Parts: sequence; structure tokens; C-alpha cells
Amino acid sequence: MFRKRNLYLLVFRDHFMGRVVGEDRRARRDCHALDNTRGDPDFSRVGKALKSLVEDLAPGFSLRKPTALLHFIPEHYAPTQRQLALFKRTAERSGISRCWLSTWETPNTDRELAVVFRSL
Repeated sequence: MFRKRNLYLLVFRDHFMGRVVGEDRRARRDCHALDNTRGDPDFSRVGKALKSLVEDLAPGFSLRKPTALLHFIPEHYAPTQRQLALFKRTAERSGISRCWLSTWETPNTDRELAVVFRSL
């Protein structure tokens, strides 16, 4: 009830992959609205996919919303600065209390994520 989950969400061209840091809980949501070759994604559809993903990764009732690190690996998805701001706002409206963005080159391990979430 009082436990706050830390989520790690990877953004790909056509889907989201998410997991709870330190647990085996994983989920995937298809979202073809992410294809940014035509311009900005449809953030209403992105929001629905993120909300569904967050509900799956942090089910049940809790007084604390989860925090998340939204990771855009440039090889798979390269958003513009404007899109990064829109992704952050959309994620925070989808059931995430705080959302941080990352564009590191490679995915992170649980150990790296634990250090990141401790320092935040």
C-alpha cells in the first residue's frame, strides 16, 4: 500500500517494454503511434498505452504512484527535444508520479538503475 515502485520503460519504434526495477515483473505494450517518421506521435494513443503498461506493472491500490525512467535508445527511437517534453508530460498524466528521460546508448542493468533511483 505504501510501497513505491520504480519502473524502467524502454521506448521502441512500435512498442513499449517495461519492467519493475528489482523484480521479475515485465510487460510490453504495442503502440504504433510512436512511429515518428511522419512527425509527432499521437500522444493520446501513447498515453493510453503508457497507462495500460503502468497499471500492469504496478497493479492494485497504492497511496504512492510509481516513478519511472523512460529510456529512448537512439538506435531504436530518436525523439526531438519537443517530443521529449511531450513524452514526459504524457507519462506523468498516465499514472507516474515523476518521470525522468534518458537517451543513453545502451539499456541499463538493475544495478545501474538502483543507483540512479537512489540518487533521485
